[in-house]
Amino acid sequence: MKILHTIYDDVDNPWCGGGGALRAIEINRRLAKRHKVKMLVGNYPGALREESKHGIQILRQGSSANYALSRLSFTAQASITLAKEQFDLWVYNFSAFSPILASSRLRRKCVLEFFHLLADHALKKRPLLGLPAIVMERYTLQAYRQLVGISPSVIQQIRKFAKVDGLQLVYTGVNQTCFEITGTEEDYILYFGRLDTYTKGIDLLLQAFARVVSKHRNVRLLLAGRGTDQRINELRSLSAELGMKEQVEILGPVSDDRKQQLFGGAIFNCMPSRYEGWGIAAIEASAAGKAIIGTRIPGLTDAIKHNKTGLLAEPENIESLADAMDLLLSDPELRSRLGSSGKKWAQRFTWDRVARDQELVYEKILARTGGFSD
Repeated sequence: MKILHTIYDDVDNPWCGGGGALRAIEINRRLAKRHKVKMLVGNYPGALREESKHGIQILRQGSSANYALSRLSFTAQASITLAKEQFDLWVYNFSAFSPILASSRLRRKCVLEFFHLLADHALKKRPLLGLPAIVMERYTLQAYRQLVGISPSVIQQIRKFAKVDGLQLVYTGVNQTCFEITGTEEDYILYFGRLDTYTKGIDLLLQAFARVVSKHRNVRLLLAGRGTDQRINELRSLSAELGMKEQVEILGPVSDDRKQQLFGGAIFNCMPSRYEGWGIAAIEASAAGKAIIGTRIPGLTDAIKHNKTGLLAEPENIESLADAMDLLLSDPELRSRLGSSGKKWAQRFTWDRVARDQELVYEKILARTGGFSD
């Protein structure tokens, strides 16, 4: 099978490097053992235009001058490249801010990966580009017939808008190394993930922690993950405004070894996102045997089992988030119970299993259609 996968994000992209990129590379590196896999991804400073990685041919599309231009130019160049490529199946990881333009013929060859519904969050996150993003999101759900989602609650959401022949659920996995993490609780709560202030709700986390730290004075908050200099400076400024310059440490990107140390020493993890498709970091925390606090939103309500593997606070509710943090800080037995249950829960989400499930979706579509080769 010749598979062409388009996704702006890339695990090495310093502007993004999110869960969608990790999912794509982990699945494709396994499928590349049996199929020919090519990926079109976004460009960034210092990146090779073309390389082979894990048996995958990777082509970087667009400009690397800055993040905004990188996304816009990716849309233009990847759309042109797509029209010239030969493939059996096109896997389109949709992003409302860097959509691919394709003919009806190409859309018939496509499996659309649609991981979360942006909706009104687009206007709040990027006011100037928000409305076009919403229009493109709704159009895409109407224009493509084969769709893969990564969580039951998000699939339920998009059923209201999508016109599809096939709507498949394929979860996201977790690296085996997360299950091997050990360590003794230290004095910090951990946020691990992209340092995207709005999407990941880090502004809410800082405000909730400001309430908690007045009672738990010896506890710190560590923020680790990739983010632009602008976002990191923004978070530092907000921490200082809240009077928590000493209690909050913004680490930025860290190595895999440092990531394991951080998970191992955390009291618990927080993921107070405004929207998510699933929440890889939540499953990573569970695999490490750590309790996780998330928000009661589509995606996270599947990744986090309330009162079983973690706690769900009300979305965009600082008081609810602070109460959940206070509860876990005050109750080590509850933390231990949630962490132990989470470790068992996470064991079902292996990348080998996820890749095989994704491959079965491809095979099912090809068998039904009789193949797509021109």
